[in-house]
Amino acid sequence: MKGVNVEIMGQQLIVTSDSGDEWARTLAAAVDEKIKTIRASSQTVNSTNLAILAALNFAEELERLRRDHEDLLDHIKRLNRRLSEAIDD
Repeated sequence: MKGVNVEIMGQQLIVTSDSGDEWARTLAAAVDEKIKTIRASSQTVNSTNLAILAALNFAEELERLRRDHEDLLDHIKRLNRRLSEAIDD
């Protein structure tokens, strides 16, 4: 894989993605934007701390989405069960 050049926190990086260069650019832009947002709203200037805080923000968002997804799947299962029962009756 060749990779694509991206910039995060002023650092040039070459990243690769199985989903392609545009996807890698999109992800890098999301990370850079998250770090800029954290930097603007906190006193943290240490780049390691900024990266950790960004990772924690993304981890929280991912966990919330996982839980929402699980709740939706449970809801669909309940609806499917009710529908099956209504059809059987």
